[in-house]
Amino acid sequence: MSKEILALFDFCETITNFQTLDKFLPLAGKHNPNYEYNKNLERRNQYKKLNLPYPRYEWLIDLPVSVAQRVAKEFVYDEIIKNLNQNVMDRLFYHQDQGHTIAIVSGGLELYIKEFAKIYNIKNIIAVSLEEKYTKLTGDIAGIHTMQERKLYKLSYMLNLNNYDLKNSYAYSDCVSDIPLLSLVGNPYVIECGKDLTWAKILNFNIIYKGLK
Repeated sequence: MSKEILALFDFCETITNFQTLDKFLPLAGKHNPNYEYNKNLERRNQYKKLNLPYPRYEWLIDLPVSVAQRVAKEFVYDEIIKNLNQNVMDRLFYHQDQGHTIAIVSGGLELYIKEFAKIYNIKNIIAVSLEEKYTKLTGDIAGIHTMQERKLYKLSYMLNLNNYDLKNSYAYSDCVSDIPLLSLVGNPYVIECGKDLTWAKILNFNIIYKGLK
């Protein structure tokens, strides 16, 4: 029995044309009554006095999960859907038509990437999970931060890579930090988005340029 083919997609500046986290966090902060200058200052001082590590995403501290989910859904329709890289989406649709296993592997937040994935019937999401306590976000990450080689760790945890024909599988990313992910498969594609791609040329990776499929 032949093994399945994987198609791995980075999210920011690969599927989308922008860095999603940079836009989502300030937006979430606007809907968070606990993200306010005086509250933030007092909280920072308390953490400092107690010598505790400060939460990674201040915008999300004590934001109700239900509000975060609503904002995430609105973010997908208001920002993400309007800013997709059509060349990469065409590749995603191609892999779906071929019956390949699709996975989004991103350093962005599960919170909104899962909402995006529902629209396109993508089942496998490897992204940043957020910690929750008492129906609110803490501002911290739950588990590992899915960047660089850590994307591989969470990918291998969620999917049994022994079940896939990696030599004939695909990966798509714009970023040099994703060399571990791109090197996992026999068909790595680098997305041109205005960055220096000398590294991709040295490694002889395929390049998808703007305006070209």
